[in-house]
Amino acid sequence: MKRILLIPLFVFALLHAEENYELKLYESIIPSIFNERPIKVYLDKDMSRLLKDSSKFEIVQYCNSSVTLLIGKNFKNLFDECKGKPVFSTSYRSFKNNDNSIGAFYWRKGRPQIRFKSDALKRYNLILPSKLQRYR
Repeated sequence: MKRILLIPLFVFALLHAEENYELKLYESIIPSIFNERPIKVYLDKDMSRLLKDSSKFEIVQYCNSSVTLLIGKNFKNLFDECKGKPVFSTSYRSFKNNDNSIGAFYWRKGRPQIRFKSDALKRYNLILPSKLQRYR
């Protein structure tokens, strides 16, 4: 009986650890690329839950000209002011198909993947720190 009760607790702990890992990753990578503080981000629905408690980002509800970065994978219906903003993608497909995508963090076969696009970084005058250069 005890084993049956421990299984859901173990699964919950694993899921919470994965979210914590992702939050720490976003909080270390994105501020190292963008110099302005606070970093105003507009998120898709999936990312809202993950980054809502972050102290490094100011999350805005509506995309406007003051937004620094878009984070997510689904930004089809954006206002004109936000169509030229840099995007940090959360899926490989979004990373490849979106010209404004400067980088991506996604999971493939249970392993985290980080990628950056050199041409998009140049377009937005962003410089990767030396610790992230190998992910280009």
